Amino acid sequence: MRGVAALAFQRVPGAIPLPVPTEPLILHAVIVPLDKLIAAGISALCIAAVSWFYRASRTGLALRAIADSQSLAGAMGINVQRHFTLTWAITGVIAVIAGVLWTFVAGGGISAVLVGLKVFPIVIIGGLDSIVGTIIGAMIIGLIESLTTGYLDASLGGGFSTVATSLMLIAALMVRPYGLFGHAHEARV
Repeated sequence: MRGVAALAFQRVPGAIPLPVPTEPLILHAVIVPLDKLIAAGISALCIAAVSWFYRASRTGLALRAIADSQSLAGAMGINVQRHFTLTWAITGVIAVIAGVLWTFVAGGGISAVLVGLKVFPIVIIGGLDSIVGTIIGAMIIGLIESLTTGYLDASLGGGFSTVATSLMLIAALMVRPYGLFGHAHEARV
């Protein structure tokens, strides 16, 4: 098994390295790796583009109408199946961009599987219908993981940060099940 893990982190023969300087950027004694700064910039651009798309375009308006009521959106003349196909295509493009950025910053290998365990609490805590909530949820989960790794792992055992995020998820579901920035949906009879 050790040989497989060693192969996962080797450089692929014939791969072209990205033209990113290897020395980090130093801003007032804060060391910022350029690869992470580039990934954060690309992520910010993607978030802005998706936010604009859902808020300002006609297709985004149609997708929001479909999210509220598929039957009513269909009755208003919106092609629901076409918009579902478009949604899956957009999701695929975003997933590819996220995967490329993740491997660019963290490298490939088995640790990429752990991303799924981090995404679920982030989205639930932030709110399923809020992009800003998801960003703030990611910051909360990152802060909790860092604090528990630094302060509690020594006394409670290594890997408690994953347990802490799951406990935070359970607490958020008990207190505010639609997330910090999500909206409670009202059903009218």
